[in-house]
Amino acid sequence: MSAAVLHLLNVIKQLPLAEQMELHHAMAETVPMSDDLTDDDFAALAAASFRALDEEEAHAA
Repeated sequence: MSAAVLHLLNVIKQLPLAEQMELHHAMAETVPMSDDLTDDDFAALAAASFRALDEEEAHAA
């Protein structure tokens, strides 16, 4: 992973959760998905989704 990508990820982590979610949705609509997703890709997507849900629940409590 490049230094630029790591920097962006660190900046994104500083955003409020609502803005992180807006960015997530905008990226999902903008970035084309390839047709050759692997089991590891699906596992990573599922893990990220569950982390986001856990964070939302924690902020709602």
